[in-house]
Amino acid sequence: MEENIINLNKFLSELEIMSVKLQNYHWNVQGHNFFIIHSKLEEFYDEIREQIDEIAEHILAKGYEPLGTMKDFISNSEIVEAKNEKIKSEELLKIVTQDFNTLYKKVVEIKKSAEKVEDYETSALIDDYLRDYSKKLWMLNEVTKN
Repeated sequence: MEENIINLNKFLSELEIMSVKLQNYHWNVQGHNFFIIHSKLEEFYDEIREQIDEIAEHILAKGYEPLGTMKDFISNSEIVEAKNEKIKSEELLKIVTQDFNTLYKKVVEIKKSAEKVEDYETSALIDDYLRDYSKKLWMLNEVTKN
């Protein structure tokens, strides 16, 4: 079970950094399709805020403590913070696609780990994330095709 909690806390960290990053990009995006991307980024970070709460509460329900500081989140995340500067929509979309790919890989890892120790509650919870990130990646990859 400990491996699952470690993985869930790493996922929680990825989500926290991703949320802040998406909001930063929401404020700083410029270029082609500004209105569409600005709006989509808000949708993404609103969804991720809900996922953060769901994962943290799941960790608590398992009898463990979720990470809760920015220092912890930064040190446990593969996703890196965005610089506080203007960013072109094309570059932003490539980075966001990479970051959703990181989230997808993390939930695959959690799914495998949960199944191995028969933690079916975690496994079932992760199914929704697998579908969600898979769909987002498909859509983002369609937009970023050259």
